[in-house]
Amino acid sequence: MKDQFDYDAIIVGAGTSGLSAGAVLNKADSQYIILDKKEEIGLPVRSTGAVSLEWVRRIGMPEDPSIVASEIRNMSFRTTSGRRIDLNFDHPVGLVYDFTKYEKYLSERFSGKLNIKMKTRVLEATATGVKTDEETMTARNVILASGPQSNLGSKLSKTEALVAYEETRSLDARDDFQMILWFSDLAPGGYFWDFADSKDTRKIGVCYYPVNGKAPSKVLEEFTKKFPEVSGDVVHTMAHQIPLSAPSEKVSREGMYLTGDMINAVLNTTAGGLQGAFWSGKEAGNSVLSGGVERYQKIWDSDIRPWLLKHHELHGKIHKNGEKSVGKYIRLAKLMPKSLQIKVFGGL
Repeated sequence: MKDQFDYDAIIVGAGTSGLSAGAVLNKADSQYIILDKKEEIGLPVRSTGAVSLEWVRRIGMPEDPSIVASEIRNMSFRTTSGRRIDLNFDHPVGLVYDFTKYEKYLSERFSGKLNIKMKTRVLEATATGVKTDEETMTARNVILASGPQSNLGSKLSKTEALVAYEETRSLDARDDFQMILWFSDLAPGGYFWDFADSKDTRKIGVCYYPVNGKAPSKVLEEFTKKFPEVSGDVVHTMAHQIPLSAPSEKVSREGMYLTGDMINAVLNTTAGGLQGAFWSGKEAGNSVLSGGVERYQKIWDSDIRPWLLKHHELHGKIHKNGEKSVGKYIRLAKLMPKSLQIKVFGGL
């Protein structure tokens, strides 16, 4: 008798979360399809690409040299008023992915070429399928990985999200630090950054609560005037929103799996979303194969959410009184062993 479903799983969204879910299903020879309204994988760029190497290896993210723009061995955490703590290591503790190459790698080489249909807008989704702008598809499972502002999820308010804006600038590689974060009242709730990129470009950016009405480009311009060392011709820009509320308690809706930014799977201390997106997508894929949404919720409750919640709570403490609070934590961090310093300030 013909199966009543078109697929074992439909994945909505071909970002990190959806691609990691697809990789699991692809390896298992499951019948699945990934749908995305974009024209190309990895574009537009939605992340700085910086990740902790500890977590890359813990959750199985790719490390292929072809997708790594730079390694992070030396980091500096500073306030614009002058406080700082420098962390130097004899081995890499982080990576900066070339974001577009990284997502293309997930779609083509990480587990074999994935079954993806681009330029497809999903209008409705239920536990048994989706309606697109072209057709209706059915599936035993539906994984939602469509991002923080998807029409399939709840919209973020200004108090629930940071605005991130980055300019890749023509600048020679630094010979001291591959990653610098400046915490400043110019960027409430967030920070400015200088990340290594290629030998002649660096990523200069800002994330912050947009409560002061200033455009992100203007905020970054003010910072650049204060620190002209990061001034350079703009090669590329990136902008997106980052969920910054507590990680969701429930990660399924009417039998559907919710992943990534849709459930606030973000490290609030550094606004990094790649690890949480990859991990939640991977476990959603594993749960489709065995255990269903009950297994997925259990893994979220026992492993993923507690890790994210610690970062959420620490972010609240660090930024409680703006730059002043960050300065206090930098003073305390200098008294810690290096191993603890990296856990507190090096979570990426």
